[in-house]
Amino acid sequence: MNLLECVILGIASLRRNPLRSCLTILGIIVGVGSVVSMVSVGDGSSAMVLREIERTGGTKIIEIVRDEWDKQAGTLSRAAGQAVRGKSRWQRNRAEHLETDDAYALQDNVRGIVNVVAEDDMPGWSVSYAGRSKQSRIVASTAGYDRSHNWYPASGRFFTAEEVEAASTVTLIGSKIMEEVFLGEDPVGKEIKASRQSSWRRSGRYDVRLKVIGVMEEKGDAMDTSGWDDRFIIPITTLQQRFKGRQDIERLRIEAVDIDTIPLAIADAKRVLGRIHNNTGEEYNYWTATEELATANKVGIVMKLLMGGIAGIALLVAGIGVMNIMLVSVTDRTREIGLRKALGATRSDILAQFLIEASVLTLAGGILGAIAGIFMGQGTAALISKFVWEGSDWPSVVSFGTMLIALLVSVAIGVFFGLYPANKAAKLTPVEALRSE
Repeated sequence: MNLLECVILGIASLRRNPLRSCLTILGIIVGVGSVVSMVSVGDGSSAMVLREIERTGGTKIIEIVRDEWDKQAGTLSRAAGQAVRGKSRWQRNRAEHLETDDAYALQDNVRGIVNVVAEDDMPGWSVSYAGRSKQSRIVASTAGYDRSHNWYPASGRFFTAEEVEAASTVTLIGSKIMEEVFLGEDPVGKEIKASRQSSWRRSGRYDVRLKVIGVMEEKGDAMDTSGWDDRFIIPITTLQQRFKGRQDIERLRIEAVDIDTIPLAIADAKRVLGRIHNNTGEEYNYWTATEELATANKVGIVMKLLMGGIAGIALLVAGIGVMNIMLVSVTDRTREIGLRKALGATRSDILAQFLIEASVLTLAGGILGAIAGIFMGQGTAALISKFVWEGSDWPSVVSFGTMLIALLVSVAIGVFFGLYPANKAAKLTPVEALRSE
């Protein structure tokens, strides 16, 4: 027989026992659907991290901070730093604090970068207007903060480099401040009062009037942008001169030209900061989005392996079901096999017929399972977003490659688990088969 005749005979045989065939297909659907859904949820972790990185600045960002504790402890030479790193205890970081001028030095001397922003923040503030107030957090920066964080004014404008240099009393407010303090009134051009309790000032509090020049676009209280809409942003020099009385900053944020230039930019930044602060430059932490993406990919792989392993057990059980149903089919059709052999069917004809039957079963189950897996993955991601990680909006990522692999695996299961029953049928002689009851 040719292949087409084998397929026709196999399908006809399956149609004679529709309930048995449907139950076998159902097992494959559950197994393949579980694998597709678990892989899609695992891939969603990387997609979610990438989405959050893009929302908060992009993959080309380098963030430099000075931690209070460090194994190098502000040493003045690379050799000494290696000696301290060899110890098993942490020491207080004696490196100098980062300052606003460092941003300008990096902008002028680091290769492969587009923008550098100096940033600081301070919690515990209250913003008030016309008798209405809201608890808030102050964020201070140089010009370019909006580009660095991919967070732009929805109305008005961002402050300029000239306003930073002049320590202007201007501000941009988050969307929640506009809603709760201004009650929908256009705040651009109006003055707000920003206040904060102080334990050492004679008056017992900070008070400053700020002119609103813009309202930032709404970011939402999810993941990395939680609390952004409650903030107000001022020039960093205004914070330093009016409140802190110091030039130190919390962090530097660098935007590289592209991902490939990040290592070069970090190397130059270490050299420049080391020269300015009389250390090696290694005393500061250099965070990159690519590192976070790599970590997310590792987590995604672990999740896929763990959940895919569990789903694989379901496929194994489905495969055992295929073998069982094919053994029953061989037993039921022993006389048919003997008659076909007596009429000239070869061993390979019988083997092909039963293997094709098993493959048709598992292929049909694989196609339906892959489709079901898309919806199962979306449902699982929705449950994670609602009950496990609220507000994460966990995505379900299904690729064509994943579905193709799932289909190939389902067919392979049919061939593997159908091989023994098919071989058992093919080995029967006409005499043995026709004598069976």
